[in-house]
Amino acid sequence: MSRSEYFATADDLAGRLWIPCGCGVSVSFMLHHDAKTAPGVRVEPSGRAVAVVANAFPLPAGPLDVGGSCPGATSECRNCYAAGLESWAPAFRRGASANLAGLRHLYGCGGVAAVASALVELVRLSERRQRVRGVARPAFRWHSDGDVFADWYARAIVRAVNATPDVEHWAYTRTLSAVAILKRARGLSLYVSADRANLLQAGRVAARHGVPVALLASDRADAAALWATLSASVPGAVSDRPTVCPAAGRWVNDGVDAPAHVVGADGRRASARRGAAGVGACIACRVCLPSGSGRPVTFLVHGGQARGSSGGRLGAAVTVRRRDVAVTL
Repeated sequence: MSRSEYFATADDLAGRLWIPCGCGVSVSFMLHHDAKTAPGVRVEPSGRAVAVVANAFPLPAGPLDVGGSCPGATSECRNCYAAGLESWAPAFRRGASANLAGLRHLYGCGGVAAVASALVELVRLSERRQRVRGVARPAFRWHSDGDVFADWYARAIVRAVNATPDVEHWAYTRTLSAVAILKRARGLSLYVSADRANLLQAGRVAARHGVPVALLASDRADAAALWATLSASVPGAVSDRPTVCPAAGRWVNDGVDAPAHVVGADGRRASARRGAAGVGACIACRVCLPSGSGRPVTFLVHGGQARGSSGGRLGAAVTVRRRDVAVTL
């Protein structure tokens, strides 16, 4: 297959869908124009990368008790990059929160079937828009923010993935109890997300279910030490030689005049330029997608701190999320 089959050739800046519920209410969902995962981006003259096709589904970051969707959040999640997006992008933050509220509403009215039906429509919307815009092999990311917050949601994702076999789905999860459920999905490339706080627990789950690990580390030396500990402590947890996500590794400070999470329109990092079309790093790399190698992956901590009155990016996101709630009351 050609890498270009995954690339978009035109723009689509619409990413919202209204789903009618059996109770008579229409629920709004938002797809995320995530430049890192998108099959097409524009790199503006300022250097900002803008996705031109939405192919990711976001939920709010953080533990459930602070309005998030991450029951497996650890202390390392305090500087979650997606929480950083929430803290300074109000439309994204409110859309992610609306997605979570919409899923819960549909489940309350119609159970897993209603949730799965909505998710299928969301994936199909993204698939149609990708194909219309030149993508021969559509891909979909669960989740560009947030995580699997309940078993019933995991079961709905499985139904949605199985109902859209022509789309390549991928996901990382710290919700370890959901791994056994998500593994039932055909066409889903699943990673167990680990860091120093949950390393051995996540590794045991990964080994038990034959799922690769995606490891968060502060730098290459830290990553090497954590991988060594995991390999020695949990036989089978490290299934292959880990690779470093290029967007947080070799493409950072490589001298190319474009953000590290995008490549050129031809799929090469060297051709990325400001003021030109490009492709998201995930689509160009494809290690984590079903058609990729499926190797364990290291994600090095990257990106700047988001602003906020409480510590870390997650704290900042929670602060502004609470302000949103206060305004609506």
